[in-house]
Amino acid sequence: MNQLTNNGVQYNLETREHDLYGFGVDVYMIDQEGAQPREPIAFIPGKDENAATILTQQWLKIAFPAELPKGKK
Repeated sequence: MNQLTNNGVQYNLETREHDLYGFGVDVYMIDQEGAQPREPIAFIPGKDENAATILTQQWLKIAFPAELPKGKK
């Protein structure tokens, strides 16, 4: 099981073989107490665990981007 952090939020990745998409990882968002919910927030397919982890990092950056600094008007 891999762990990733995006914008201060931690995620656990658990490998799984999906019936339709094949191999990939389930992405679980970890709460502030460190507990993992029962249901994943996403399934990211990949040819192996490393590929699925890289694709998950990219997906997290797109799905949950860092807040942009507020500029002056």
